[in-house]
Amino acid sequence: MIVYLLTGILGGDLLNLNLEFAYPFVQVNQAVWSGALWMLLTSLFLHANPLHLVGNVLFLLIFGTSLEEQVSKKRWFTAYFVSGLAGNVAFLFLGGNEIGLGASGAIWGILALAGGWKGLVGMIFFIGLNLFAGGGFLAHAGGLLAGLLLRYLWFGKL
Repeated sequence: MIVYLLTGILGGDLLNLNLEFAYPFVQVNQAVWSGALWMLLTSLFLHANPLHLVGNVLFLLIFGTSLEEQVSKKRWFTAYFVSGLAGNVAFLFLGGNEIGLGASGAIWGILALAGGWKGLVGMIFFIGLNLFAGGGFLAHAGGLLAGLLLRYLWFGKL
């Protein structure tokens, strides 16, 4: 939320991310291919507008608190970053010239790790949520697969 407020204030618009201001931090696939690898990480902390931010925070609260009861803080943060980066890499390879931002890949990884296949009952919402996700679908899928892989590695089950 702090990053959203800072980018909104410094970029001159609290209702929509100023892409000209935030360009060095969003995931611009062409720039990443040219060496701007930090974008794969920094884009996890940016959101397009208040609705995008609130949606990510809501789902992070729901799935993140469930995962907190199952793993250490170190593993929780590992899951967040591994899933987020996996989602962004999937978006990099399959997202074409789109611009990516947000924590959705990380959140889908947290969902998969917290609940495994049983937790994926939330997938009922997957199609509906992805109608509004644009290219974010790729990040969601990449994060989800990373979360399932971590669940298998850490718990020996899906």
